[in-house]
Amino acid sequence: MNQHAPISMGRGDKQNDSGTDIASLAEEKFTLKDWRLWAASFGFFWFMYVCGVISILSFQRTGGSKFMVEEYATLPAIQDTIFAVLAPLVFVLATRFPVQRENRIRRSVMYLAGGVIFAGVHVLLRVLCYPAWHPDLKKYMWALFSWPTFRFSLHWPLLERLFLWNLVEDVFAVYIPIVVIAHAALYYRRFRERELRSAQLQAQLSDARLLALKSQLQPHFLFNTLHSISSLMLTDVRAADIMIARLSDLLRMSLNGDDRHLTSFKRELDFTQAYVEIEKIRFGHRLRVNFEVAPETLDAKVPHVLLQPLVENSIKHGISRSNAGGEVTVRAVLQDNRLNLSVFDRLFAPTSTGCASPGMGIGLKSTRERLRTMYGDEQNFATRSLSDGAFEVKISLPFLAVERLTDYGSRVEGVAAIES
Repeated sequence: MNQHAPISMGRGDKQNDSGTDIASLAEEKFTLKDWRLWAASFGFFWFMYVCGVISILSFQRTGGSKFMVEEYATLPAIQDTIFAVLAPLVFVLATRFPVQRENRIRRSVMYLAGGVIFAGVHVLLRVLCYPAWHPDLKKYMWALFSWPTFRFSLHWPLLERLFLWNLVEDVFAVYIPIVVIAHAALYYRRFRERELRSAQLQAQLSDARLLALKSQLQPHFLFNTLHSISSLMLTDVRAADIMIARLSDLLRMSLNGDDRHLTSFKRELDFTQAYVEIEKIRFGHRLRVNFEVAPETLDAKVPHVLLQPLVENSIKHGISRSNAGGEVTVRAVLQDNRLNLSVFDRLFAPTSTGCASPGMGIGLKSTRERLRTMYGDEQNFATRSLSDGAFEVKISLPFLAVERLTDYGSRVEGVAAIES
């Protein structure tokens, strides 16, 4: 089947890539050792305290009611600090014991009881830090422990009044919002877990697909090369022997980067040149290959075994069908931070009858699928056939430079060598 046929421009979904370790994310839990949790708690409640003080002072300046310092500064500072201390505890417990469908009733009752305990702890800490206002005596007095005398000063009516006074506000304005925020943070983390796991599975699927396509390409050119050697064994043993030596070099270069999907464009050129040398022995003067490669493209990252199947396609399905032979031109330029490649072949004696019916073979199909899998919408792959039998493949990829070039010199004619 002829591979010299127009192929529509390849498009595909981008491969999801994430450096986040999903296992560590799943094992990580919200703990009281996380300083960010405490910083967020104290930052929020102290911010609310400052806003409240500013609001009351502004209200007084505009002619509003006058408040004592204890009412708008001292007591709110104590209460907000207590909330800042208790909030991380409630947050961590809520993430450890979330409300779920199978335990929603039991956990809801548990959280309501926790709200009452939260209010009780807040009141106890409050009366330990500062005296409480006694409405009957019209003065502040210690309700649990008297710090000036270091004696217990237990006043149940005052404690009961403070507890009932703060119960509704503590539970519905502070405790429940903390529980809701904790559940939201927990569910968001679980959502991210599933999202990252899905991305990892997609990446593994793409990786397996790339390995399959690559393993499909390597035997493809190997069988074609062995067929070329076989055709020379009965006519030119010396040429066949040289081809076997070149094939050995080619296989060594191919296996050297077998575990990588990306390599330098310089290495791809060397690999393709090794293949071209084998084909030149077979075709002789009937084959001419030109490389017009800009030096700045040599350190570009490209898929491994990208260029050779395109040149092979031009030789096998274009030039080999003409008795006069033809010419293959490989061009590479860097433009707008993109690597633009083209492989163009033309016959020395153009004819419209020398080509078979259009089709698409393994070389172009595998290359197109690999580019779609690796680059998605960031790649362009297009082909065109001309009336005189000429054929061109164009590829455009985002330019990504390798850290350093390979340590062997370029064997490609017309390409400036770049030191590693």
